[in-house]
Amino acid sequence: MAEKAALRAAELERERAHDVLANTLDRRLVMLEQERRGIAKELEQNVARFRAEHQAKESRREFDLSDPSGKRDARPARLGDEDPRTGVSSAQKFDGEDLDAGARRVAQTAQAAAWYAAQTAEKEARLNEARLAKEAHKELLKAQEQYQNEAAEAQAAARRAHAASVAAENARLATLKREKADSFKRAELDAENAERLRNESDMFLTEDPALATSALAPGRRVRPDHWKGASAAERAAVADAQRRQRLEKAEASKAEAAAEAFAASHYENTRRALEMNAERVEQFKAEQRAAVLATVLGQRAEKHESDAADRAERFQTGRFGDAYFAGFGASAR
Repeated sequence: MAEKAALRAAELERERAHDVLANTLDRRLVMLEQERRGIAKELEQNVARFRAEHQAKESRREFDLSDPSGKRDARPARLGDEDPRTGVSSAQKFDGEDLDAGARRVAQTAQAAAWYAAQTAEKEARLNEARLAKEAHKELLKAQEQYQNEAAEAQAAARRAHAASVAAENARLATLKREKADSFKRAELDAENAERLRNESDMFLTEDPALATSALAPGRRVRPDHWKGASAAERAAVADAQRRQRLEKAEASKAEAAAEAFAASHYENTRRALEMNAERVEQFKAEQRAAVLATVLGQRAEKHESDAADRAERFQTGRFGDAYFAGFGASAR
């Protein structure tokens, strides 16, 4: 749990650092945008100031055509008889006659030339200013782009560092997990070995015959309720004894076969004599069976005749005769 908490704290710290960097970049971009807007506003103010100072309506060539107070400010056609503007033929003055047209044209031409020169200079100045502003804006955009690239590179580097740290932490956790799994397996294997050794050494589980030995007669009696069977040593001893007994039995069988082969000739005459006696006995038994069969057949014939006579008497008289009752207790019935 402590490792997880530390890892969570490190991740929160990295996220907070990323947030701080993002906020810093955002504030920097806002400041650069404000500077750009300030420069544009200052340029507009300079243009408005120049127009107010050098491009007033009164200084325009055609202002006299639209001047609302032109008639009021204009000089009269003649100021008097001594007006130098009047000549020999100017005894009579006419409305709309322009006595100062030539001088005014010269002045207007000079003023127009000055205006043209000023406008050309102003235009060149505006072009230079616009070029400088464009270059400044270009430099600003380049700086912003460089700043964004640096921020992106820093963020990518931070992400790579974070990914590397996460990979290292995962590798460490995987190694720790494998070590824990190996230690658990070793502990489980040790426990299994200990349990197996304990079971192998346990007298009850291994059914040690010593548990069945009677305390009253250790050498001669065992307790049936505690008897677990013979031990491995006892079973091996029994197997050896059985093997010796089989060998002894095989030797005894060979000796017995030899003795039987030796006595076979002696027993053959006895067997033949016995067979002859058995044949005579069988012949006697056959004769006895034939005599008994003849006796039984005779008794059956007598019984048949007696039963026939009894049935005839019973059917004729309707009652049982003495012969019927005399048959009770006889073997035939």
